[in-house]
Amino acid sequence: MRCDQAREHIGALLDGELPASEARAISLHAQDCADCTLYRDELKSLRGMLMLEREPAPASLAHRVRAALADEAALSSDDARENAGWWTRFTTRINQSWPALVRQAAAILIVCVASVAVTWWWVRANDAHEALARDVLAAHIRSLLQDNTVQVAARDTHTVKPWFAGRLEFTPMVKDLSAEGFQLVGGRLDFVGGQRVAAIVYRRRLHQVNVFIWPGSDTRLSSVKINGYNLVSWSRGGMTFWAASDLNEAELRELQSLL
Repeated sequence: MRCDQAREHIGALLDGELPASEARAISLHAQDCADCTLYRDELKSLRGMLMLEREPAPASLAHRVRAALADEAALSSDDARENAGWWTRFTTRINQSWPALVRQAAAILIVCVASVAVTWWWVRANDAHEALARDVLAAHIRSLLQDNTVQVAARDTHTVKPWFAGRLEFTPMVKDLSAEGFQLVGGRLDFVGGQRVAAIVYRRRLHQVNVFIWPGSDTRLSSVKINGYNLVSWSRGGMTFWAASDLNEAELRELQSLL
């Protein structure tokens, strides 16, 4: 079972809405998949935050009700005016307590809604970042399977950079970093995150590094390791960068500091 198929039904699993056979298959998958286990646990936490506990009535309210009932017991059943006076006192006491209860309930509701919103945003942001990282890695591995990893092969930035003109709606950053130990190999077009991007290829000793570039500045500086490959992402000058390689993280961060 694939992770995307399992995640579509994990919510139903937690709600007890799946047939026994399907529930068992998804549970077994979640046990063997760390990502799906994390997703299931985050959903459990989110569901727990949505369950609002009942707020008990203040002890003072019960005291006031008992006092009002005691006053009523002392009244003569034949005196309608006094009965009307008791009802007025009773409703006045209830009305005085009601605004405080409303404010307390509203405060609890606001805190819960804010917590749910922050958790939802965090889960969505992490899921999107993880999905993008896997897309970048797929593009990197795809290039390694080709006979030629570039469409324009040159060590000269004045050859590589102009090649992208007319092929993309932006101009990618291309630097010659041979002196720093990153030899420029060339560039190509690729497809990452549902859009056409520039891929600048460098070589560090026997290791190939793909640097994917596209417009945007909403990517935080981060690093992730997937299946033995390191990926580093950052934003600079209105552009988003993702570097992918089997180089160690320290060397990729060195490249990031140079671009």
